[in-house]
Amino acid sequence: MWHLKSKVGSPVGNRAPVWIFIISAILLSGCWDQIEIEQRAFISVVAIDATDNPGEVKFTEQLVNPKNISTIAAGGGQGKAFRNLSGTGRSLFEINQEIAKKSSRVLDTTHLDAIIFSEEIMKQPGAFKDYFDLFFRSKTMRRGIKIAVSSGDAWELLEVEAEHEKIPGEYIIELLENKEDLNVVDLIRIGDIDEKLYSKMSFPMAQIKKKSDREIDYSEIAIYNGPQERMIGTLKDDEAKGLSFIRGMKNNGAITGTLDNEEITVEIGSIKSKFTLVNPDPKQMKFALDIKMTASLAEQAGWNDFFKREVLTELERASKRKVEEMVKSAIKRLQEDFRTDAMGLGEYLHHYHPKLWKKVKEDWEEGANYFSNSEINLNVKLTIAEPGSINRTTTPRGE
Repeated sequence: MWHLKSKVGSPVGNRAPVWIFIISAILLSGCWDQIEIEQRAFISVVAIDATDNPGEVKFTEQLVNPKNISTIAAGGGQGKAFRNLSGTGRSLFEINQEIAKKSSRVLDTTHLDAIIFSEEIMKQPGAFKDYFDLFFRSKTMRRGIKIAVSSGDAWELLEVEAEHEKIPGEYIIELLENKEDLNVVDLIRIGDIDEKLYSKMSFPMAQIKKKSDREIDYSEIAIYNGPQERMIGTLKDDEAKGLSFIRGMKNNGAITGTLDNEEITVEIGSIKSKFTLVNPDPKQMKFALDIKMTASLAEQAGWNDFFKREVLTELERASKRKVEEMVKSAIKRLQEDFRTDAMGLGEYLHHYHPKLWKKVKEDWEEGANYFSNSEINLNVKLTIAEPGSINRTTTPRGE
């Protein structure tokens, strides 16, 4: 399964569920091809976990059962469409060979769509980079394979059977690809990550966790520290949203603030962010962070008339204050607690001020840690584009 080679260059097209490809292959093939396919075990998702023994890992592969998928698709059969096989050891290659013996089939990674690393593995210095290298160098690995972090044991995610999906791996992939929220980040894929690891860049990653036997939660962001080669911590709730604002994410979402002691919820429409270098002195480096946003009124608990310009202006100010709180909390966490540039400030210097970046990059997150000592001045401009279509002018009870 894992054949080593120096580079992976296969293009990635639009993805359809793995079971569609497999069923199509079965239906369109002749007898010889059908036997060939039935002798293969198609891998959908893999999980890598730590064990109680130092240096040893648990490697789990989710194998798709083509026969059961075709039976289920035809409206019959009670067998599961997948099977999870695990092994432990010090080498993923050797563990995979043991799994192949258990499956009694040829393992096929052509439809592998996601690799899940446990948080415990990610926090071990150098572990993620070492294991990733094996996948990256395999000639069968596509560059579009998603990478995510599990808050608990990664293998448990492969057991979650959502009601609307035949295969847990498909549920995980759909969740990673399609969730649009302010708590999530751009997906990291195999093709994106090699350069980041090589240049020791820090970056955010999707972090998911098992919520129940039927549900997986995706509302946290893992922060990977490039120089330390390990995951340094997690952003959640307002801090996660703050990072999304900093990075100018395109995801939709809502924020809730207060106006006249009443809760007001606005839905974010668009976000644009931009860094500007103000002072290039490494010892007193200063940046401006401009964030422009549009939003619409989603929900109100009070009786304000938002068709009035002065009331709408107050709503914009209240929403702006909430955004500023979120962004500042994310900056504080990254600069003071994690001392890790997951907001892309170093990338900005690398692209727009290469000479300065060359001077400071060795001490950007280590040593003098210019990142943590930089001053970031925030300027948020938030416009409420649509005040809503309902004007609540009824006199409240008690008045």
